[in-house]
Amino acid sequence: MIPILYESTETEFTTNGIGRLTDALSCIVTEERNGSFELSMVYPITGIHYSDILNSRIISAVSHDGGGRQPFDIYKISKPINGNVAIYARHISYRLSKI
Repeated sequence: MIPILYESTETEFTTNGIGRLTDALSCIVTEERNGSFELSMVYPITGIHYSDILNSRIISAVSHDGGGRQPFDIYKISKPINGNVAIYARHISYRLSKI
């Protein structure tokens, strides 16, 4: 499925948000049992939503085959290398660790 970008304040995730990230070159969700739950994505700087991808925004993506969509907070965006950026995001449940 295609990842979807949302504002950092989104709570419903029922719309297309800011937009679908159809230009993403790869989007991988890794989930470790009782461990990390993170997303890593490669996106071209020529992509339609490149300028919309910012820290704290949310990417909704399918976590595994047959699973539902899960929301991830963007926490790191690399500098462009060969016209692509790497985007790293943690599951929104990690927001509780900042309280």
